[in-house]
Amino acid sequence: MLRFSAKASWFFILGVLLASPFTVRAIVTGSTTDTSDPGSSAWNYVGTVNGASGVYLGAYNGTYWVLTAGHVGLGDFTLAGTTYSAVSGSALSISNIDSSLADLTLYQIGSSAGLSNLTLVSSDRPTGTSVEMIGYGGGKSWGTNTIYGYTNYTVSNTSFGGRGIVTLASDGAQGVGGDSGGGMFYYNGSTWVLSGILSGVGTITNGSTDLGNGTISVDLASYSSQILSDISAVSAIPEPAVLSLGLGSAMLGLACWRRRRAS
Repeated sequence: MLRFSAKASWFFILGVLLASPFTVRAIVTGSTTDTSDPGSSAWNYVGTVNGASGVYLGAYNGTYWVLTAGHVGLGDFTLAGTTYSAVSGSALSISNIDSSLADLTLYQIGSSAGLSNLTLVSSDRPTGTSVEMIGYGGGKSWGTNTIYGYTNYTVSNTSFGGRGIVTLASDGAQGVGGDSGGGMFYYNGSTWVLSGILSGVGTITNGSTDLGNGTISVDLASYSSQILSDISAVSAIPEPAVLSLGLGSAMLGLACWRRRRAS
């Protein structure tokens, strides 16, 4: 059973929550699964990875990046009918402050998906913020909900956990199987912002109050700066040919310096 074990305020719900990774179908709202394009540009960024979901982040200095749940892991990424090969050895884990693993895997694919770079959320959104959830469980689907609160949580039977966003099935869409790694987005008035990565589902309680089924998404406000820093660190590395030229120039300069000293 999933539990909140702390006090609530207007902005935060703090506590420890245990979440089960998604295992079966697609996002549902009540008994309905919405599979048609909702008309938001966010839809274009969510594809499938390892039988689950992932989100294309964009292109950075010739490198191309996908973000998914940690328990989904690195894999070839299929988006809009095109499969992009995962770059072997490119997977990066995202960590919590205590060095434990957040439920996130960041990795490269071999070529661009031809989309502009997604905007990542930089701070927690207020409770009640409307969000759009998109996943690929059993086929691409979507639904809307509102942010109920925030919690610290762990994903059952894994080493992943951290800061999560809580949405309740009674308020709208509910993630189900194969949606792990999908995206939670909100609209800021001009663009769709990636605010969460779908992580797990279960029964939610706050103290002795049973709140019914809910979805936990990784709260990207807690990790976006680390994600962008990791991407920048990798994409800033020169291509091998450039590196070789620079090294050759440095060695030539050293040789000249030595000759001058010798004379």
